Amino acid sequence: MTTMRQYIQTSPAKAKELLAKLVETSDNAVKTRERLLSELKKELELFNQLEEQYLFPVLQKHKGTKTLVAEAINDNEETRKLLAELEGMPADSEEFGSKVSDLRKAFQRHVRDEKNELLPAILKALSDEEAESIISSIEGQKAEMEAARRREADERRMQAQREREQAEAIEETAQNLTSSVKAGAENVEKIARTAQGTVQNGLGAAFDVARSSAGGLMAMFGLAGPRADRAQVGTEQAGKNIQAVVQTSTVLMRGIQDVSRECLEMSRDRFQRNLSGFTVLGRCRSIHDLIAVQTSFIRGNLELTIENSRRLAELAVNVAQEATQTMYAEETDLGVSVTQRAA
Repeated sequence: MTTMRQYIQTSPAKAKELLAKLVETSDNAVKTRERLLSELKKELELFNQLEEQYLFPVLQKHKGTKTLVAEAINDNEETRKLLAELEGMPADSEEFGSKVSDLRKAFQRHVRDEKNELLPAILKALSDEEAESIISSIEGQKAEMEAARRREADERRMQAQREREQAEAIEETAQNLTSSVKAGAENVEKIARTAQGTVQNGLGAAFDVARSSAGGLMAMFGLAGPRADRAQVGTEQAGKNIQAVVQTSTVLMRGIQDVSRECLEMSRDRFQRNLSGFTVLGRCRSIHDLIAVQTSFIRGNLELTIENSRRLAELAVNVAQEATQTMYAEETDLGVSVTQRAA
């Protein structure tokens, strides 16, 4: 077991080491100074607290050590004051280095006084049993405080690790979703363009066939007599039919082009919305935030899908109505023309 002499002589060792390192730092070593100062404060607070809680109350009961205890308490207060001043000033200032030197001198004086004056008085005033009881209490409390400090440090490391893992998971999710949306948008655009090209090619071929048929029918105008009249009526009827098909096809082609453009615009709009959503996902730092953002993200996409489906359905209905009206108008004109020719 540690003796009173060993405790007084060895306890400030770590604080001395930290002070020596802090004095040697330059004004540019801001992070190092802040870290060393934080560690030094914890070490000095632990040392002072243990003395004031277990050692000084016993020494105050003895006449030979009462005055020395008051001086030691004043030294501890001076140490706390200098630490508070250091925490309140910039770590890159010359004043910081000067204040560290003041703290080091004050602490060295305190340690020297305890070794040269307080320790001999303690050994003279206290019995071996009292000294052992104080040291036992100090070491037990110190072990508990250091264990609590380690648990706190471990918890901070675990929390930091969890936050890093959550951030990495969120970033990976956002990247995967971004890639999926990009690929989906590209596929939709490719399909729409392919469909549009197919329709245009098909209608072009239909127009060529219609022109050829019209040319063949017009050659029948060279016939004479009643057959020529019937041929001319047949030719006009065929031309009207071709014209109706061509005009109706033009309406359908224009409608399909409108639907294709609408699909492209919808895919671009969805892509932009998703990118904005991924930006928000990237800022999430907890599972709760991630779930809330994902719920809102999914709900927004569902609403957009419903609205896009409604819009496309309206376009399809409009195209069908316009094509039907065009065909009906052409058939009406054709009927009137044929009736007049027959008369």
